[in-house]
Amino acid sequence: MVKEVAWREIRTRARTKSFKWITGILVAAAVAGPVIATLVPDNVTEELREVTIGLVGVDQGVEDQILAFTKGGLDVTFQDLSGLSSAGVEQALSDDDVDLVLEPGPTLVWDRAKDYEVAAAVYAVLQQQELLVKGRALGLDQGDITELLTPAAVEERFANEADASEGVTIFVSFLGLMAAFMLPQIFGQLTLMSVVEEKSTRVIEVLLNHLRPRTLLMGKVLGVGALAVLQLVVVVSGLTAALMLTDFVEIPPSVWRFVPVILVSILGGLAIYNTLFALLGSLISRQEDASQVMMPVFIPLMAGFFVGQVAITGNAESVLVRALTLFPLTAPMLLPLRVARDAIAPWEVALTLTLLAFGVWLLVRIAGRVYEFTLLHTGSRIGWGQLVRLSRGATLD
Repeated sequence: MVKEVAWREIRTRARTKSFKWITGILVAAAVAGPVIATLVPDNVTEELREVTIGLVGVDQGVEDQILAFTKGGLDVTFQDLSGLSSAGVEQALSDDDVDLVLEPGPTLVWDRAKDYEVAAAVYAVLQQQELLVKGRALGLDQGDITELLTPAAVEERFANEADASEGVTIFVSFLGLMAAFMLPQIFGQLTLMSVVEEKSTRVIEVLLNHLRPRTLLMGKVLGVGALAVLQLVVVVSGLTAALMLTDFVEIPPSVWRFVPVILVSILGGLAIYNTLFALLGSLISRQEDASQVMMPVFIPLMAGFFVGQVAITGNAESVLVRALTLFPLTAPMLLPLRVARDAIAPWEVALTLTLLAFGVWLLVRIAGRVYEFTLLHTGSRIGWGQLVRLSRGATLD
């Protein structure tokens, strides 16, 4: 009978316009992202900064050397100011006709402030010229001077080379975190509203004539959970197809090793939160009261999400992260990203999944017991104190 209830939930919810629209929008966004990204040019040509250098009695060779040093960084033009007086040169600087004046000596003349980017290139040229003059004065031939001025070949190495797949790992970790955070909220609230709707329309009375409360609970949780997985698979398939067709990013093989952990975590999160939302839905009879019972459920969701955001690029092995990984209500968000970051031991993975499975089993038992007394309850909301007593086997007053 659980299977029949699950199929009923899938058929009923999948036909709604909201589910179709949301799925369509998510698939369109997943496909459009890589497609739009490939249309953006990889190398955006930036306009070079224009600099004008005034020359007073300087050889033509200096211009060529300055252009060689500033190629690709500055758009340098030259202006011959040899016919101007000192006052005329200063006026050209004040009027911004030139940014710098190079005079014999050599002397650099600025207006008010030094432009260090331009000065570095001009200094390099002047130093090279000075070395040439001194080399000839010492009797060195052109070959010796050229060898002296040849830059040293400097090799570089990194103590910890960056992993080329690190960016993809962070991206996949963030997707897993978002899926584990959003899906339980969206479909958990859908489960809650479904229970409230059946109670308010008295459909639940008909169903309970043929089904046990626990059977109804498990069927609803499985049906809504399957619908969530179906939507996730459709969206991820669209995203994967778009990435492969556009070659927007190369997916390293290491990514696939923690995909199963992401799927298991999402399934565990859906099971535990759908059960919890279904339990909360049985405590109320009106949709207006939903916000009053849902607030405590969002606390572990928000805690897991915010801690997960820090752990994606920060310390994924802190005491807080490790503790919340073992807690069933936050484990679905933190386990996948710790596996992606290679920040968790195999025994921790096994222990986390065991505790998550035990949490689902325990919550289903508690919810099934409470279901027997709350599904037919109408009127005021059942308080948290009454909920605790019901979970222990008491009855409603």
